[in-house]
Amino acid sequence: MIRVFQLGLATLLLSTSAIAYEAGQLSLDVPNVLNKGEGSFTIRHRFFGKADDTEKFLGTDDGGNIHFILKYTMLDNLLVSVDHTRDQSGYGVGIEYGEDLKAFGSVGVRFNSFSIDDVSFDARQQSYFFNTSYQTPNINEHVRLTANVGYDAYYEHTTAGVGIDINMKNTLSWLTFTENLSLLGEYYPQIDKVDGISGKNDAYAMGVKFQTFGHHFEVLLSNSTNMDARMMALGTNSDDLHFGFNINRKF
Repeated sequence: MIRVFQLGLATLLLSTSAIAYEAGQLSLDVPNVLNKGEGSFTIRHRFFGKADDTEKFLGTDDGGNIHFILKYTMLDNLLVSVDHTRDQSGYGVGIEYGEDLKAFGSVGVRFNSFSIDDVSFDARQQSYFFNTSYQTPNINEHVRLTANVGYDAYYEHTTAGVGIDINMKNTLSWLTFTENLSLLGEYYPQIDKVDGISGKNDAYAMGVKFQTFGHHFEVLLSNSTNMDARMMALGTNSDDLHFGFNINRKF
């Protein structure tokens, strides 16, 4: 019985690995490549503490910001999503469309309507975020670039972000049990600052992604505790780095 269960589990995992899954970044939007009936679930976590604070276990004792995202594809490359962020008790509902341009990469658009508990107001606030994404194919088999340009209606400004994915076969597969790994980097230039809101520093993040079957595991450092393209584009006042991680599962 145990043997049958193991074979069944292995078959499920291997079948999942054969299906395309987006080459995701740490916080940037990437074009959707899922087919009808497929979906994904993402957990993102950024610790509030400083990564170099050894007395608080590298800053992890100070709690953190958490972001949940659930996506489901209604039609090929067209999906709906729901999300929740601990910070500002944010809730969102979105729709995304992606198009594979083959040798020219892929493009995507996302519209997200959200509600947040902004301490500046007595009632919850509603607004929307529109974002476009472009991702290159693998350049020289190992480098993929991503770019975002969007509009945040809540703060009424243009957002931008760029990312790099240096991917390779995982030479530590015997230790991490993953097939491939990537070195990831992201940078969010504040091209349209918001008075009284935008941080003094541009936000950035860097990390390592381990890929296996239908999972992506990412461990990272960032100077911001935000976790999506809209909020990262606002920059940060922090001069410190914070640990974080992402877990992504396709189903």
